[in-house]
Amino acid sequence: MVKSEALEVNGKAVQGIMIQAPGGDGHPNMLILLCKKGYIMCGYLNQPAAEKFGDAAAVVGGASFEEILANPVKGVTPEAEALGVKIGMTGAEAAAKLSA
Repeated sequence: MVKSEALEVNGKAVQGIMIQAPGGDGHPNMLILLCKKGYIMCGYLNQPAAEKFGDAAAVVGGASFEEILANPVKGVTPEAEALGVKIGMTGAEAAAKLSA
């Protein structure tokens, strides 16, 4: 099942997309938060591919939109880093940078 939810982070619109257990029962959810200038993806998705395409992306672990916003950034592409996203900041802080 695919879930889409309009979120607000620091006054900015962010679109949350969740694919629930794409590999079946027992698998984690696949999450992405689409921001104005880039996106935040869960660890299920591929950072090297994001880098290959020149995307501004950050990797944050979590099983829900709330967890993605609260948990720390684990990885960033060079394009996201140029926008001020840093490893260790929260997903919400990264979303704010990617939505500015």
